[in-house]
Amino acid sequence: MGCENDGCSHEWHYAPYRTGLGALQRGQGSAVAWLLGQPDHGHVVYTCTTRDTRWDWQVDDRYTYLARLLHDLRLDTAPLVAQLLACGPYRPWPQTDPTDDDNQFNLAVGVLEALARKGNTQAHETLRGYVRDGIRWIDALTTLASSWPAEWWDDLWETAATRIRPGDVAEILPTSEPWLRWRGRDPRIDSVLNAAQRSRKDAQGRRVDLSTTSDAELIALLQAPDTGRAVKVTALHQIRRRARPVPELLDVVEQLAAERQAGLFGALRVLGPQVLPAARSWAADTEHPLFDAAAHLLAEHGEEQDIPSILAALDRLTDEWCGHDRLTEGLARILTGSPSASQADLRATLIRRLRRLTIASPHSYERGSYLRSLLLLDPDKTSGVLPSCLLDCEPDVRLLAAQHAPLTDQTQRWLLTLRDDPIEEASVRQAAVARLNGN
Repeated sequence: MGCENDGCSHEWHYAPYRTGLGALQRGQGSAVAWLLGQPDHGHVVYTCTTRDTRWDWQVDDRYTYLARLLHDLRLDTAPLVAQLLACGPYRPWPQTDPTDDDNQFNLAVGVLEALARKGNTQAHETLRGYVRDGIRWIDALTTLASSWPAEWWDDLWETAATRIRPGDVAEILPTSEPWLRWRGRDPRIDSVLNAAQRSRKDAQGRRVDLSTTSDAELIALLQAPDTGRAVKVTALHQIRRRARPVPELLDVVEQLAAERQAGLFGALRVLGPQVLPAARSWAADTEHPLFDAAAHLLAEHGEEQDIPSILAALDRLTDEWCGHDRLTEGLARILTGSPSASQADLRATLIRRLRRLTIASPHSYERGSYLRSLLLLDPDKTSGVLPSCLLDCEPDVRLLAAQHAPLTDQTQRWLLTLRDDPIEEASVRQAAVARLNGN
């Protein structure tokens, strides 16, 4: 995860967001447009392929974005290949591999994998070679099997049979590719797959299956003093998965909140507007365990009277980059539904906040939310920035732009590119086709 004056021990930080490099580090489409017009500056792309600049490696997207830049600017992939080969074995935190402090392995594999699908022969052969000779070959193989056509990796089963060891059990997911396809081809593979399957069955056997348990029985489990935390997590997840309100959850919520029970927030969201009276009381009590969660529930389901609580929660995020999306979405929804003159100043303030978050936040995962809110609050000005969003790192931002960007000549050229790009998400390609066809 990156830093921007956030107290991290290393000295790296994001470049100012109004600079070309800063926009590039944040995955902005404007950076791509700048580089396409100034290809002599293409070398700055390497600053984002040698260090993973995503704020949150789990959700922020960059691989397709960087692969496109390397391809379109005709940049040499040799540095990325060297980076992959230099990475050592994976070590769980805190005993991390010093050669991979900046997530260099996953970054190299992710970008090279996308480049291969875009037709880059060097990237294709490098990753296949890494499966044959690389240290973290199972990680790389798992990525290839989930992204590439089977004919690109199926012949590597003989390599896998030679390399696989009993100690690899923890890294194998026997119900996913390539192992599903390769089962039965070689006893060395089958032996490890069987051991991995037994290990997972043993772990599942220790879990309680509540899939057929009634809502009333789930509440009874949550209320029972002798129910363990793990079982309560399973019960709450079952409520969330069923996605139907269980009002009786409110009868036990105070107990669960006091226990800081994991999974509670997700189950409360399913209640919809029924959670509002309780959430309003939690939002008014700074000592309540659900004080912070309350504002998010109010943002999702609340009304004009809940604006002060949502604003207060936003103010608490002044020095944070994560968590703005649900709160700002809630405010935009409420203000759009009741556009009274008395809220004009608040509306203008929220628009300014959203505009800044859209270009300044390194947490690109939330950018689509900010743009959707701006389209509600200020559609005319927001639509004007959407064409460059077709080049954004986040698929949902590109999808939004494909659906709503004004159809200028440049927009149509970029839509054509997205439509025909083999590494683009199917939903974005379909939206590009629809816009180009006038739908």
